[in-house]
Amino acid sequence: MKGKLSLIGLFGCCIFSGCSGGSQVQNVYNNSTLEEYIALNDTCKLIDNYLISLAKDRTFSGGLLIIKNGQKLFSKGYGFADKEKKISFTPSTLASMGSITKAFTAAAIMKLYEEGKLSLTDNLKKYFPLVPEDKQNITLHQLLTHSSGFVEFLKNDGGDYRKIETDEYLATAFAEPLSFEPGTKSIYTNVGMSILAIIIERVSGLDYEQFLKKELFEPVGIKDIGYQYPVGKGVSIAQGYENGKDWGTHQSHFEKAGGGPYWNLKGNGGLEASLNEMYLWANAFTNKTILKDSTIQKMFTPHIMEENTGGHYYFGYGCNISKTRRNTKMIDNGGSNGIYFARLLRLPEEGLVFYMVTNEKTSPTEKILPNITQLYFYGRIMKDAFDRKVGFEFPKAGLVYDLLVTKGPGDFEKNLKSAGIEIQDDMILLEAGQKLTENNKPDEAIALYEYYVIKFPEIVVAQNDLGDLYLKKGEKEKAKNCYRRALKIRPENPRAKEALKNLE
Repeated sequence: MKGKLSLIGLFGCCIFSGCSGGSQVQNVYNNSTLEEYIALNDTCKLIDNYLISLAKDRTFSGGLLIIKNGQKLFSKGYGFADKEKKISFTPSTLASMGSITKAFTAAAIMKLYEEGKLSLTDNLKKYFPLVPEDKQNITLHQLLTHSSGFVEFLKNDGGDYRKIETDEYLATAFAEPLSFEPGTKSIYTNVGMSILAIIIERVSGLDYEQFLKKELFEPVGIKDIGYQYPVGKGVSIAQGYENGKDWGTHQSHFEKAGGGPYWNLKGNGGLEASLNEMYLWANAFTNKTILKDSTIQKMFTPHIMEENTGGHYYFGYGCNISKTRRNTKMIDNGGSNGIYFARLLRLPEEGLVFYMVTNEKTSPTEKILPNITQLYFYGRIMKDAFDRKVGFEFPKAGLVYDLLVTKGPGDFEKNLKSAGIEIQDDMILLEAGQKLTENNKPDEAIALYEYYVIKFPEIVVAQNDLGDLYLKKGEKEKAKNCYRRALKIRPENPRAKEALKNLE
């Protein structure tokens, strides 16, 4: 039977609890043949059973949204938004999306571009007359594509919750040297996106959040995406958990800091959203309701190759663009603060959007969502992302890993130079170091991290990872020094605080 027909009466609305919007799911199935309908149901069952098992075996907590041709195919929460209060994670639960915030900042810039209020070739001098000479000609295009040369984090930035107002933030960012000549390469930066958010405020005359709400959210019915501080009445925000321990929320950390968000976070990370609201956001692009098709195409064009990815990844405007294993286009946004993890994947040629968010450190989306997409397309997990043997996201990280395994931990920097491996992106060292740690190669991992913390002294996770490695080797004083350095960089860092407390 190949004809299009109504199948809801035959099989029911959906095969999993937490499905929100039966009519939306019905639309997907009504446009399907019987064979396609059965396949979709089987796929949803596979995915649901997999996530139920993860919730049981790996303390997975969070939610998954799948959109097919603009309609909800799957929308369900797992685990707890609040373990103590036994509040379940549902499609209406708000949780931090981390750096997916950058996609919203990019969309806001493009809205102003459409309105003729700015040009993508505008340089910083136009908006900040006193900007130093080395940064005057940085364009909005370069900020949007991480090709400006601004560093990922400001030196001694004090963490996400530090009270740093606009003028101080700009003065600090402009005083620091660029990491490369603007336009010559592309390396991920939070600073550049926060500067774009400041430009949004200056051009529009509105606060960053107010602009998002008025120009991007209200036109498509989005009510709750935001920083949620102070927390509104009736708002349900997922608690973050670090290996089972309650970390709190962004809002509880704002409260301790005396307010927020401030510019170490604002515009580059930390927005809260639910599965329900992300459905509306994704469809705003599918339906071209807030931006024109030509504008969206500019955003999703691979403008410049991301450094150290071997040509596999490119930056669009506020997104990363690559190819799937099916050789189709993938528009990717990911975000994390080490507690919350989120991922937004758009597959326009296949009519699909995946959004996943988790609120537990032990269940990051980069491990789970690749398995979900395999279940969706192939009906099985062919290459488990939890398997330690899975390849490297950054090809150069694999070269670094192999170098340490074959050459050993001695003279690591010398061996790097001999092999002609140049490191300009700290994520290469992070991926290789964590893989060495996972594979029980502590000496090699320590050699890498000792180089890492000298090469990139402001990366908190490197200090913490090295501290943990020293601790496992029984070198407690060295471990303490690492955690102290981590706290000097980010005074509110919970991982370092907890480790020092246990040691002292």
